[in-house]
Amino acid sequence: MDFTKIKCPVCDIEFKDGDDVVVCPECGTPHHRECYEKENRCFYENKHNDGFSFGEDSNTDSDGKEADTVICPRCKAENQKGMFYCGKCGYPLSAQNNNTYQNTYQNTNTNTTFPGFMDPMAGVNPEENMGEGVTAGEVSKFVQNNTPYFIRVFNNIKNFNKGRFCFVAFLFSGGYLLYRKMYKIGGIITAIMLLLWTSELYIHYCTPAGQKMIELMNNYYTSVTTAASSTQAVNELMQSISSLDNISIFLLGLMYFSSIAQFALRIIIGIFSNRWYFKHCKTKISEIKKEGKDTDKELRAKGGVNTAIALSLFLVYLTIEFVPYFLTGGI
Repeated sequence: MDFTKIKCPVCDIEFKDGDDVVVCPECGTPHHRECYEKENRCFYENKHNDGFSFGEDSNTDSDGKEADTVICPRCKAENQKGMFYCGKCGYPLSAQNNNTYQNTYQNTNTNTTFPGFMDPMAGVNPEENMGEGVTAGEVSKFVQNNTPYFIRVFNNIKNFNKGRFCFVAFLFSGGYLLYRKMYKIGGIITAIMLLLWTSELYIHYCTPAGQKMIELMNNYYTSVTTAASSTQAVNELMQSISSLDNISIFLLGLMYFSSIAQFALRIIIGIFSNRWYFKHCKTKISEIKKEGKDTDKELRAKGGVNTAIALSLFLVYLTIEFVPYFLTGGI
């Protein structure tokens, strides 16, 4: 029998002339010998009791249309056609799909690897529309780093309007947005954070009010250990603060307002950063497609992350954080 143009049910690759084919004696299903020996059974063994018989239309449904699902060889779970890995157990669904993934996605970032059976698309069909005519596969190419996390988050935002708090964005605020190449909003937030932070440090280290507050806090910590109660220590601290002049009180209030504002802004960034990044990805991908250039090349160039800017901001952070400390003699 000519099995060419028929797919082996295990590896989902069409048989070619000269292939070593093993046919199941029960249902007549052809397998590559290597695939049959690997499974040590017929792929459709669970259907033998139902009288299943293999035919050339086995890859189609009852209406004669091509099946839109793929059966996992390991757990037999049904998966949407086009998925690279089983959404239930993570097993590769087909060698053909694996090769497609390696050629299409893995080459976009040679530094990104997906160990074990992790699905790089997080169970999402690469052809699924993520909005604005952008597919999940295109988003994957654009994101490059930590693709499974973002594809999963973006899919939840699109389907359920449910975001996810990003702790990395909370910790690094505008620097994280710049790292993800969201330069406009990242630049604005970074500027605001730097203004709040530097004003706090300046008041703390470089003004009489800040130095007076350090002295009062040191006295407070000493009083806590010697006073009859912590309430008495707090009362003494408040009396000392109320005795300061109006300018000093204003500067101290400004310093603590800056600290609280920074924390509040970090919370906001942590809540909304994934939504901002999702919108950024769709906007940039749409622009790239409209330009009509080499889409894959442009996605690699304009997507991914900017490591250089992350290192630069880290150096700026070290400078701002420690230089005042040393200039004031470690106060």
